[in-house]
Amino acid sequence: MAMNNVVQAERLKEFLQKIYPCKKSFELLVIDKKPKTRMGVYIVDKRRIRIYSRWTCAAPLEEIAIHEYAHHVHETEKRKSANRRLERVHGPEFWRIYSALCYKASLKGMYRDELIADIIE
Repeated sequence: MAMNNVVQAERLKEFLQKIYPCKKSFELLVIDKKPKTRMGVYIVDKRRIRIYSRWTCAAPLEEIAIHEYAHHVHETEKRKSANRRLERVHGPEFWRIYSALCYKASLKGMYRDELIADIIE
C-alpha cells in the first residue's frame, strides 16, 4: 500500500470516529483501484473497510467512508437479527444509520453534501 494511502486511511478513520465513536474496532484501508461495481466494501468477518481511491470523480472519499462505516455500525451495534441473511445489507436500518452519520458530520461541519445542503442548512 502506498504511503499516501496509509495517510489517507488514518485520516478517514479519525474522521469517522469523530462523527461517531463506534464501540467495536475496525480496520480501514484505502486501495488505489477503481473496480467496476463498487466504491468501497465492508468485510464483516474481518471488520475491515476498503475504500477505492480512484472513485473520487463520483463521490468524495469521506462519503464513501461514511457509507462503509454505516455497515460497520449496523453489523456491530445495531443488527436486529442474529442471522444476517434475514436483513438486507442496504435495508431500512442501514439507511437510518447512514443518514444519521451524514447528518451528524454535517452538524459538526465535517462534511457537506452539495446536493442536499439547502435542505439541512
